Amino acid sequence: METNDEMTLEEAKEKIAYLENLLKDRNQTTYKTIFDQDENAVVVFDLESGLFIDCNAKLTSVLGFTKEQLLTLSVIDISPKYQPNGQPSEVLAFQYIEDGFKFGTVKFDWVHINHLGEEIFCEVQLYNYIQEDGKRFAKGVIQKKDQILELQKKLDEKEKLLSKVTKTLPAIIYIQDLATDEFLYLNNSIESFLGFEVEPILTYEFLIKHILHPDDLDLINTHAKKMLDEKNTDIYVLDFRVFHKNGNVHWFRVWETNFSFNKDGIPTEVLGVAQDITNTKRIELDLKKQNELSEEIRRISKSGVWEWTTQSNLMFWTPDLYHLLKVNPNQFNPTIQSFIQFFSETSKSIFIEALNKAEKEFSPFDLELEIAGDPNFWVRVQGKSIHSETDKNIIIGSIEDIDDTRKKRIALLENEARFHQVANQTGLIIYDYDIKHDKITWDGAIQSVLGYDIEEFNHLDIEGWLNLIHPDDRMFTKELLADAIGTRSPYHAFYRIRRKDNIYIPIEDRGTFINSDIFTDPRQVGVLENVSAKFEFESKLQSKEERFRNFYNFASEAIIITEGDLIIDANLAFRKLFGYESIQNVYVNEIIADPLWNGIYNKDKSFSLEGIKKDGTLIPIQVNKKEIEEGKFILSFIDLTLINEAESIKVALKEIQEKNNLIINQKYELEKTIDELKLTQSQLIQNEKMASLGQLIAGIAHEINNPMGAIQASSQLILENIKNQILNQDKIIQLLSTIKTEKRELYFQWMVSSFIKRNHLHGSEARRVKKSIRERLENLGCNDSEYIAEEVVDLGVQDCLPMIEQLCHDEDFLEFFNYGMVYIHTTQNLNSILESIQRVSKILYALKNFSHFDKYGEKTMTDLISNIETVLILYNSQIKSGIEVIREYPSSQVFLYCYPDDLIQVWTNLIFNAIQAMSYKGILSVSIKETEVDENRKKWIQVSIEDNGCGIKAEIKDKIFEPFFTTKELGEGSGLGLDIVKRVVLKHEGRIEVESQPGKTIFTILLPIPEDTTH
Repeated sequence: METNDEMTLEEAKEKIAYLENLLKDRNQTTYKTIFDQDENAVVVFDLESGLFIDCNAKLTSVLGFTKEQLLTLSVIDISPKYQPNGQPSEVLAFQYIEDGFKFGTVKFDWVHINHLGEEIFCEVQLYNYIQEDGKRFAKGVIQKKDQILELQKKLDEKEKLLSKVTKTLPAIIYIQDLATDEFLYLNNSIESFLGFEVEPILTYEFLIKHILHPDDLDLINTHAKKMLDEKNTDIYVLDFRVFHKNGNVHWFRVWETNFSFNKDGIPTEVLGVAQDITNTKRIELDLKKQNELSEEIRRISKSGVWEWTTQSNLMFWTPDLYHLLKVNPNQFNPTIQSFIQFFSETSKSIFIEALNKAEKEFSPFDLELEIAGDPNFWVRVQGKSIHSETDKNIIIGSIEDIDDTRKKRIALLENEARFHQVANQTGLIIYDYDIKHDKITWDGAIQSVLGYDIEEFNHLDIEGWLNLIHPDDRMFTKELLADAIGTRSPYHAFYRIRRKDNIYIPIEDRGTFINSDIFTDPRQVGVLENVSAKFEFESKLQSKEERFRNFYNFASEAIIITEGDLIIDANLAFRKLFGYESIQNVYVNEIIADPLWNGIYNKDKSFSLEGIKKDGTLIPIQVNKKEIEEGKFILSFIDLTLINEAESIKVALKEIQEKNNLIINQKYELEKTIDELKLTQSQLIQNEKMASLGQLIAGIAHEINNPMGAIQASSQLILENIKNQILNQDKIIQLLSTIKTEKRELYFQWMVSSFIKRNHLHGSEARRVKKSIRERLENLGCNDSEYIAEEVVDLGVQDCLPMIEQLCHDEDFLEFFNYGMVYIHTTQNLNSILESIQRVSKILYALKNFSHFDKYGEKTMTDLISNIETVLILYNSQIKSGIEVIREYPSSQVFLYCYPDDLIQVWTNLIFNAIQAMSYKGILSVSIKETEVDENRKKWIQVSIEDNGCGIKAEIKDKIFEPFFTTKELGEGSGLGLDIVKRVVLKHEGRIEVESQPGKTIFTILLPIPEDTTH
């Protein structure tokens, strides 16, 4: 490299300043021209139409057209043909345009025609863009080829000038092309600084591979991105490391500026000056070493940091430590003695011992200690002893709040303990198999399942485990494991394993891989389960299946098994009834005579129709259907040939009579229950704990009497209907025998459909439908249209009118209709009786639970929701007239080990008090949930009963649980209700709390859940 020994530093600086001004002038020249002032010819045109939209003055001077002329022309009008880069291809021309959209810009050669028709060779650079309305446009920057050559000549001259200037500077000077990352210029100073020749370094790839330090590449890239993003000509400074050719590391400092920009203002070239600052950096590192103590403190610091000089007893704290220990740095002077006082008594002695060892033996320490406070919390204290340059003994350390992480760690250990306990209780053996090191870690119910101690079993490797497997199962099991390991797939095997007492038991082994990546070390975790009970169950199930098969084959009833409508099996009785020797490819529709048969899926569980024997004979059959699994059914057939239609009606009447007798018996039983209830009332009134029953009896009697009245009325109507049917049945049977089978079946179909389809209408809607039916029947020529319309709508069977319309022309239709309506009316009365019985049964069930009070009972597992619902049912008569009950229960049953009869007394007193407090109008809320109410994490069942009544006055709130204290009038209450509540709760070792204000009172009962209780 050429140098000028006579040039001073000041002269060098002046030349650098001159160079910077020269670069700024060039940059300003680049940016000063836009559109009309641009030194290049610029045109904008519509890519769809090809028409010019705008152009600058430079283009008009290049082509000789006026701007007005150009705006009437298209691209092809001023071109001899499509010829990008001299290639006559229209497809290629449009491909260049699409590349412009893909890459932002595209450059190619193009021949234009000027106003004289002369060809002008140009270079075109397109910038494509899309407007918000979706139109596609292009901006073309056009340069004549002779202009490009002139610019290249000017550039060469500038480069010679730069080369001449930079030869005299003691620095590396370079110009880098940002598009290609290549160096357009690099002076020879690189050889003296780093020992490399200039030529191979002209690529950025060589620079990365051989010169730039890899740890500084991210820093350099961030620096380059910042210059590109900020798009200005400021000077950017960066320090980074490079490698000398001899392998030594040097520090460089560069000053860079954006040297050139494109038309959009984006930098395209960077000018830089670099100097070797290795010596300066070494001085900086030496200065850093002088602050070694601070660096050491900062290195180990995780939260608050402290420093204690033992000779002077001086102590230093960082601000974080003051904050952690909640002291004001302006009011607190830290010493080792005051520092120790922050710890709890147990932790103080541990900390003092660690400090002594650190001072005398230079032993570092890492402790978990408890800080005394409100509340106490745990910290991690670290420390070590170091020697300063003045030979003073200094102990430095850090203190970190680990209270939350410690709690989580303890919780994790507790969860692990619970997991092991669950494994033991469920009889599962758990394993973790490290395949690479052939080590198995065992846990779980090893003792109870196999008889081995866990220490014995943990000595087993994979071969030891295989040796315990029954010889007949060993090879197959080993192969399954090898396949699972080879494919990293789940492992599942059944085999027999030898217990410690040499007895083999069946085991189900299920394993999976924690990491299924075949390139990493595999680990398999899994469980062994004793399936002896499962095998025994399957054996019993097989015996049951054999018994079923015997019953199935020798049953007198015809039975088939189907998949959909395909018969896949049939017993001997079926083959005999239908005349089939083989059932291969026989479908259900082949043995059914119903032309409207639409598949077994659409049939009820039991239905009657005509069947077809193999010889074509029709037989009446009753079919019973049961789905045994999805799409698979069992059908049984009963031959109804010997049962005639008249006999079926008599049987039906007999069944109605029997049901009526049953209803009458139930009525007598209910009346007897009421008498017993009254007797129970007199007994309970004598017992203070059951006095609340007196409040219920009136409402319960009313609740029972209402459905009883409905039962009595319906029973009388049924008796009258049965008498009428018996009187008319012979006539109806005779009439049925004279009509065609189709009419007879339609008549029965109408009756059956009317049993099912009931839609009672009222008011104007009923009148409208009656009128419509009457008009339809009159149009059909029915003589009794008004009577029939009234009867049909009153019984709510108007939906079956189409069948009546087919029958109403018959001469004896009215006889059939009246008989059928009596039959339908009877079934509706039966349904009314059944609904009433269900209501009474529900009340009696609740009353039974309430009245059978076991005074000397023992604790039992009780559903708490059902316990409370018993009381709510009994108070239904008081609640339903004006009280809204809001229930907030868990989604599943809540079981509690308790005295259920005692708890019923609690809910009775609290609920009735709430009803009275609201004057029988308001909102009653009952909620049940599980909660934790103390620091021991003990679990409780919380029952809250809330009302929006008058509330409890503050001055009497503390007295309400005292015996004989009452706010009711004389004779209305004894004052023992809440006393009983309190005693029952205490008997359960529970708590009772009350909150009250006008408009809101909440009684909260907390009942403990024993730890050994399963919910």
